[in-house]
Amino acid sequence: MKQRTGTDFLKAIPLGGQGEIGKNSWLIEYKDEIIIINFGMMLPSADLTGVDLVLPNTNYLIENQDKIKGLVLTSAHDDSCGGAFYLLEKVKIPHIWGSKLAIETVKKQLSKNTKLPSYDYIEPRKDFEVGTGFKIKPLQNTSTLPDTYGLFIQTLAGNILYTGSFKVDQTPPDNILFDYFSYSQAGEEGIDLLISDSSNIESPGYAQSESSITKRFQDIIKDSNSRIIIFSYASNIHKFQILFNLAQKFNKKVLLSGSYLINKINAAIETDFLKVDKGLFIEEKDLDHVKEKDTIIIVSGKHGNFLPALIEIAKQEHSLIKLKSKDTIIVSANPPPGTARILAHTIDQLFVQKVQVIGGRGQGVHASGHAACEETKFILTITKPRSFVPSHGEERQLVIYSNLAEYMGISSNDIHILKNGDVLELREQVARIANKTPAQSIYYNQAKGLDIDEITMKERQTLSAEGTITIALALDNERNIVAGPEIIADGCSFAKGKDWRAFCLGTNDLIKEAVKQSVERKEKEIINLRSVVRDTVNKSVLELIGKRPLINVSLQEVNKSKV
Repeated sequence: MKQRTGTDFLKAIPLGGQGEIGKNSWLIEYKDEIIIINFGMMLPSADLTGVDLVLPNTNYLIENQDKIKGLVLTSAHDDSCGGAFYLLEKVKIPHIWGSKLAIETVKKQLSKNTKLPSYDYIEPRKDFEVGTGFKIKPLQNTSTLPDTYGLFIQTLAGNILYTGSFKVDQTPPDNILFDYFSYSQAGEEGIDLLISDSSNIESPGYAQSESSITKRFQDIIKDSNSRIIIFSYASNIHKFQILFNLAQKFNKKVLLSGSYLINKINAAIETDFLKVDKGLFIEEKDLDHVKEKDTIIIVSGKHGNFLPALIEIAKQEHSLIKLKSKDTIIVSANPPPGTARILAHTIDQLFVQKVQVIGGRGQGVHASGHAACEETKFILTITKPRSFVPSHGEERQLVIYSNLAEYMGISSNDIHILKNGDVLELREQVARIANKTPAQSIYYNQAKGLDIDEITMKERQTLSAEGTITIALALDNERNIVAGPEIIADGCSFAKGKDWRAFCLGTNDLIKEAVKQSVERKEKEIINLRSVVRDTVNKSVLELIGKRPLINVSLQEVNKSKV
């Protein structure tokens, strides 16, 4: 790199992952060049009906299309590359640099009409350049799957270290270790800004090794006299390697259920990150021909989320798997954020059907893929950043990591808790929040290929939770009410009986008075009168039930001479 100048500055902008688990995406902008670091997806919460995925906003990228130099994918985690198919549909990406497993995974997600750009695989410690302003070194991470990286990004305006999703696994199943040396070396060269994973900061100590689940699964598989049905996220490739090895050891057969899961596993096999004898697998038609005690079924649902599939099976609604009383169910995953109660209720249903259920804390069948508290301390110690941004975490996790960074010696002035869309400027080795870009989430319905913006989604949620009220009235050209008001409620639980009739009568009088006063103030525009009616009804409903249903006002103008 050339010598730094005092006038240089760069921008770091998160499009996702701030205050939430998933849809990680960052933009690094230097002069007239932009690189995109990851474009992940997030699973929707239970109240987001009609939504398959939550994705980062692409408005800023579309507006700055000519500045984009490429996309860098650090891993095949769905929260890092799961939204890349959508990005490639919306934005022209000139080139992709990514882990081999990530790129092969994205290939399997693309629609027939979307073409993959030219690409290069990244390798640990092998620098590559993007545009004229970025030099990037991939740093080997350990996680729940192989071929994952952090990035050391160098520009004339400053150096950024992006950890991506990671944990420090001392005994990874593939024996490829976390690259302590390169992380320390980056710290010695000087890190002006560290962006680091916060999602497991609340766990004390160190995250368990992926290998730690081997003994527990071995005991279960060896001693089982019934079918074993395992639920997991589709990205847990190291776990699948352990399960396949054990299945072969004890002469079991494996059925994979879920197209997303099958695509992930095929991508890992094709890239040689998952080594398995294909004779181990059986298909649906073979299920009745294999003894139950010799059968292992691995299940993941739509977009790699195990929970919908578990719910279907618990309700006996799954098209393939019907529960039997001797089955052993293993939940080898933590529930998606906001779904703990749903998981608990589903497990209750399984117990009622007298199947054995293994899962949860202390059962030894799942290890977190993210750095626990001591590992985050380790990263802060060896990288010695001048400025710090906790990333990929809910609000409390970002705050906890920030407090830890301050305890470790970073000034509170140099610690920044960002929201999606905040523009962090790095100028003369000092980072400051300077602006904001559009970053409202995109709610995606895959079946229809439909984007739903955040405002529309909030209206839908209000409508489903509190209903809608429509007020219809007609005015003559002097703004006298000649018909109505008529009040119609839909989806409002209180719109019944005498209370509703009294509400309508009282609110009608309020509407008439509000319109009359507006006209007397010479505020006769239709748009103004519509707003007056809406505000009047909103206030009346709020006083009655303490809720805010969606208020629609249908206001018609009629010619007085024809009335």
